[in-house]
Amino acid sequence: MQLKIRSRKFDGRCAKHKGYNPAVDGRGGIKGACSRCALLCEIWESSLKLNQLIRKFNPTHDDLAKPQEPKPQHDPRQLSLIADGN
Repeated sequence: MQLKIRSRKFDGRCAKHKGYNPAVDGRGGIKGACSRCALLCEIWESSLKLNQLIRKFNPTHDDLAKPQEPKPQHDPRQLSLIADGN
């Protein structure tokens, strides 16, 4: 079974605190108990947890490697300009 999980890119920021970055600032960087910053931090923490679970399930999984496209097979009807033309 193949699950498509990480096909979505998320670019979110708080309208009030545009400089808040949960990866850098963490929960301690949330100003005034802002609910949107807290939600952004929760989304970031959830993505980290998802990555940990995927690596725990399959330690050899490399999510940075691009999927290999299958190499097209040679069509015998196609003439080659390089082949030996005896």
